Amino acid sequence: MPPQKPVDLGPLDAVAFLCEVAMVVLLVLAGHGFVDGWRGWAAGVFLALVAIGIWAQWMAPTSVRRLELPTRLVVQIMLFLTTALYAAAGGLLWPGLVFAVVAITVFVALSRQDA
Repeated sequence: MPPQKPVDLGPLDAVAFLCEVAMVVLLVLAGHGFVDGWRGWAAGVFLALVAIGIWAQWMAPTSVRRLELPTRLVVQIMLFLTTALYAAAGGLLWPGLVFAVVAITVFVALSRQDA
């Protein structure tokens, strides 16, 4: 397989990656807020794995099934809002709201760059 041309990544791409990581961490913590003990951690890990699966299938740059814009942006926004709702339900209202606002802003800006 021939080597692929390197892609220029900017600071907005780095913030987008941090938002993706924050989504996973927030879902694990939100799951732990639902139930104490190992069941809470298990619920959080389950939520995070579902989000990772959705992201890997339809949003990852290397995915064969990557959605086209603007559909991809709509699904990303729905995923971020769902994460914020789970965070609020798990007792993390303000971190969930901050995450949703930052992530949606970053990914809208990225979609405008790609368009």
